[in-house]
Order: sequence, then structure tokens, then C-alpha cells
Amino acid sequence: MKRFIIAVLTPFRWALLNWLKNHRVESRFVSWKAEIGRKVIIRAGSEVGPDVSVGDYSYISGPRAYIEAAEIGKYCSIARQTVIGVSGHDYHRVTTHPFISDPTYGFAAKVVPEPQKPPPIIGHDVWIGMNCTIHRGVRIGTGAVVASDSVVTKDVAPYSIVGGNPACHLKYRFSEQAIATLLASEWWNWEEGKLAERLPTFFSVSDFIAMEGLPNLGRDSDADSVPPERE
Repeated sequence: MKRFIIAVLTPFRWALLNWLKNHRVESRFVSWKAEIGRKVIIRAGSEVGPDVSVGDYSYISGPRAYIEAAEIGKYCSIARQTVIGVSGHDYHRVTTHPFISDPTYGFAAKVVPEPQKPPPIIGHDVWIGMNCTIHRGVRIGTGAVVASDSVVTKDVAPYSIVGGNPACHLKYRFSEQAIATLLASEWWNWEEGKLAERLPTFFSVSDFIAMEGLPNLGRDSDADSVPPERE
């Protein structure tokens, strides 16, 4: 009965919160306990668990994105069919099946929690392409790009482009000096007024650095241009 009531009330609850908090949660599969920031967009068909926080302005494209547990920063772009922070099974036991720890199967007397790695931490302005898997226990640095169909099993450096299964470093988006300058700016924490004023400079790293009165420490990019990933 409780699940039925929650299922019925969920669309109305999110409609009210969308109005109050100025975000757009279009999916009825977003947990009531999830922490959703301002102007976040979660498309219909996406599933977001209770152990998830999503920073301001980030979006999760649907359908079929599944985020069980994660800390997601601001201005992140997460494509459809992405799986993030799913719990694992302990393969050191005799069996990996949960019948030994879950009463649902009629054997265990009570639930025995399985130890899990911590949820992944995803920085700000991270772009995760379609059909990626992000494992628990990893950190993805601010400004990183994860190519479509990748499986991330280890940490990703800020402004790094990674791809593959398992995901490996391919190149950096900008020079080392330009990356340091962008990280120091912390533009993702700027007020809306300043963002609107500086908006034209976001099309060029050199223009951005010059407008901020910072030393131009690197070209717009020391790597080849990156073709758009599918979303």
C-alpha cells in the first residue's frame, strides 16, 4: 500500500517541487530523498536513487539513465542510458547470489548488508556520453569528458578525455596551464548575473582568461578538436 501511495503522489510532488525550486524533474522514477539542485533537468524515464545529489544546472538525459548512488556537481551533462554507482556483489563468498542475505528468497532470517565502495564523485562541468558505466569508488574531475560506451573503473583527472572499456586517458582538453587557470576561476560557482555577462567568452578559453584578467597560460586547446558525442 505504501508503494502504491508513493507511486500515485510522486508526479504531483515533483510538479510542486519543480515550481518551488525552479528545476525540471520529468521522471516519476526519481527518489523523494534525492537532492536536486536549482534548474536541474532530469528527463522522463531516468531513474535516480535516494543516495544521489545533483548540483545546480546539471541535466540527466532520458530515457534509461540509471543512477543508484552518486555525488554530481554543477553544470554536468549526462547522456541517456548511462549507469552510475550501482552496488556490487562480493565474489569472495561461496555465492554471489543474494539469497544468503535477503529474506525475499526464503532462506535468510534478516537482511545482511553487503559492504560497498563509496558512491562515485563527479565534479563540475563533466560530460558523460551515451551508454557509459561509472563504477563506485571513482572520482571524475571537473571538466572531464567520458566518451560514449565507456566503463570508468578508476579516477579521471580534471579536463581529461577518457574512453574505452576500461576507460583510459586519451588526451587533455587544454594545456596544463589553461586547465589550472580554469580550475582556479571556479566559474561554476559564479552568480547568474556574472555568468550572463561573461557568456560570450565561454566559446574561447583565451577570451575567457583575458576577460578575467588572468595570464593567458595556454592556447584554446593543445589537443585535436573533439567530435560531439551522441546524447
